[in-house]
Amino acid sequence: MNVLVAIHDLMFSSKVTAALGGKKVNWLPRGSNVVEQVALTKPDVLLIDLAAPALDAVNAIRAIKASDQKATIVVGYVDHTRAEVMEAARAAGCDQVLSKGEFARRLPEFLQGA
Repeated sequence: MNVLVAIHDLMFSSKVTAALGGKKVNWLPRGSNVVEQVALTKPDVLLIDLAAPALDAVNAIRAIKASDQKATIVVGYVDHTRAEVMEAARAAGCDQVLSKGEFARRLPEFLQGA
């Protein structure tokens, strides 16, 4: 399974690295465009920090779901108090919108097969 990780938060990046247990994923390079990287790497799953301003996650998800890569499963997370971001991500087509805690708990599930 091909996984693209669009997370630049050090705490969550380290959680992803720990959950990988040596498995390989593609990390979104800093300053890269999410939509372009999805087109380039063609991931089965995109893990994305919905609150990272540099990622423009909601618009990126909308563009991905309107593109040839619409089958990419998008899993986004954000602080549970950011209800407006959660709703916007769902409306944009995000397949799973999770709180930070739930994302951290379910991380091994999302990386299974990576």
